[in-house]
Amino acid sequence: MMTVTGVDAGPIEAYCAQRVFRPGPEIYITGNPYRRPVGPDGVGDLDFSVPATEAEFLGYRQLIAGRILCNAYESDMILLPPGGLATAKEDFDLFYSDEVRGLRDTIRPGLERYAFSFLDDAVTVPPVRTLEELQAYFLGEVSGAGAPADHTGNNPAVEETASVSGTMRAITECRHAEEAAGMHLIQLALDALTEASAMARNLGGSYGVEQSELFKIFNDEFGYGLYPAKHSTIFKGMLASVGLRTDLHAYWNFYLTSSLVGVNYFNWLTEDHRGVFRYMAAVTYLEWLFAQGFADTGAMLRAVFGDRVDTKYCDEHAHIDVHHGRMTYENLLLGFARAHGDLVIPELVRGIEDTKLLLRLGDEDFRAQIRWADTLDEHTRLGASLATSARDDAEVRRLRPGDPFTTRVYDADRVIEVTGGEVDVHAWATDRPHRLGRGDALLVPRARLHGLTAVSGAADVAVRTVEGSPA
Repeated sequence: MMTVTGVDAGPIEAYCAQRVFRPGPEIYITGNPYRRPVGPDGVGDLDFSVPATEAEFLGYRQLIAGRILCNAYESDMILLPPGGLATAKEDFDLFYSDEVRGLRDTIRPGLERYAFSFLDDAVTVPPVRTLEELQAYFLGEVSGAGAPADHTGNNPAVEETASVSGTMRAITECRHAEEAAGMHLIQLALDALTEASAMARNLGGSYGVEQSELFKIFNDEFGYGLYPAKHSTIFKGMLASVGLRTDLHAYWNFYLTSSLVGVNYFNWLTEDHRGVFRYMAAVTYLEWLFAQGFADTGAMLRAVFGDRVDTKYCDEHAHIDVHHGRMTYENLLLGFARAHGDLVIPELVRGIEDTKLLLRLGDEDFRAQIRWADTLDEHTRLGASLATSARDDAEVRRLRPGDPFTTRVYDADRVIEVTGGEVDVHAWATDRPHRLGRGDALLVPRARLHGLTAVSGAADVAVRTVEGSPA
């Protein structure tokens, strides 16, 4: 699918310079689905010609590429402002303009190579070649990765429980558990507020009974044409119940790198129809896991927020995805293998292996983010102890209230030292950011997402690399 070629920086720079992709003063972006900042000035000059490796998965360039690609894919979707078109008509015209779409089509293939080529090296495809081997492989994978729905549709492990494990437990054990749970919902919102839009790209054409089977799932996702039952509508209800904003990409600045790459992967597979078999297998794998995954998420949310959280979205998926798991396994995964023979089975397996890796990397990224954000006091003390020994490579910035806001990650451990005034550090989407005053220093580990805002009339910060950390 990929060959490594260079990416012309000119069109990327022109794309990032468009008004709707430049940062404004807003920390949260509401009422306008077209404003989605890529990054600060200069991101268009980044070199994307050499694809990222797995070791660079959470790097700054991968974050920027992820934002650009998300914008590119979603410009193929119909997005309208909740307050009516008149509230954002000029941005609507620009987002869908010939110029922006032309730039999008020019830069997208190269950025896709940059973002996804690491999968070619990082994923080892097991030697599965026959229908029988595919069945054994898949059932073996899902039996150890969640609670599989059996052939009768039963799923005894999907039940009400306050005892959750893994990432859900890590959230409940945070000192700021509500912020951590909110951060998790925000990562889900990246896809859930446009749920099944990538799937919609695979509904057209003519490819047999599998097409109709996919449409059944799509129909469920869209509430059988009833807006209150549409899954994205139910998801908005869950967000609102815990005080989170429901606008599309209100939390654009707080999507983790791994979240962008994961959602973009499915958009990439559906934009390039050579990815159809990978996509169908990935969907099968996820649908099989979602029932238990959302049961656990619902239990976590109830443990953190109590009775005020509306978990209908989780409860619906814990129920319907038992059925979807069975449908996709029998009628998509095995259906394509039967219809097209051994030729497509390696691609089906590749879709599952890709998804397994992206899930693991995403889980590691999220856990690292909430661990850091939950311990900013400790990292402030660490920053103070490291400030005197940090490298002499300071990037000095002066911040003022109302300056353009964006979040970023670093490719090495850095210390942010406040040399004048006060700043707020936004490490997760909370209305209670971490305050740093003059003389304070914060250790920001590699790949941790954050943004800074000035509290005083002006604030000066110096960012230096921690000695011993790779530049």
